[in-house]
Amino acid sequence: MANIHPDIKPNGLNQRDLVNVLYMIVSSIQGIAAKLDADGTVTDTNYEASCVTALFNCVIDDCRGNHLNLAATESSTLPHTTIISPLGVSDESVLELMYQISNAMEVLTTKLDNDAGVPFTNYEATAYTACYLHVVENMRGNSTGNGTSYYFRRGTMNQDKLVDWLYNAVNSINQLCAGNGSTTGLDPDVLGDSNYNALWYTANITLKIENSSGNVIGN
Repeated sequence: MANIHPDIKPNGLNQRDLVNVLYMIVSSIQGIAAKLDADGTVTDTNYEASCVTALFNCVIDDCRGNHLNLAATESSTLPHTTIISPLGVSDESVLELMYQISNAMEVLTTKLDNDAGVPFTNYEATAYTACYLHVVENMRGNSTGNGTSYYFRRGTMNQDKLVDWLYNAVNSINQLCAGNGSTTGLDPDVLGDSNYNALWYTANITLKIENSSGNVIGN
């Protein structure tokens, strides 16, 4: 029987599910970028290099034995390697990864809007601006995100707001891949492939998240 109950909700977030969903989000972004590079109708072929390899400095081990090792060069905007694993997750490491995820999605969606081989030009508006409604500031003092819903910075990791942020991050993947089925999203866009959502949302996001408004996203 399919899971009909949320795994993550404002009053219920455990370390195991947090680690796993962060892995899912990052691996989905990486998978989408690699798929875009391989899609013959997309003009640019450096999505993974510019939107993942250059922007993530993290090691993530989930609770199922999966491993991600993305080592961008430390810089004035990117601090030392963020480590997420079942053995321990600090608020600081979660904050840094949130920044990297939000930043990568902004760069990815902007790049899609400017890609001559991608007909739609509303990716940033629908899959970034409309989804990342919190501002995240990393330890270098750089910030990403939109709105005034909540300001994540060191010492301000509120669980209810974190769950809302996770909901929005997963929703952004769904919006990026499936969109509204006609005028937004990679699948309905005129691209070589039409299974972005099946691979990188439905098959890869295997936890359900309920936000503070009672909406549920995930699988």
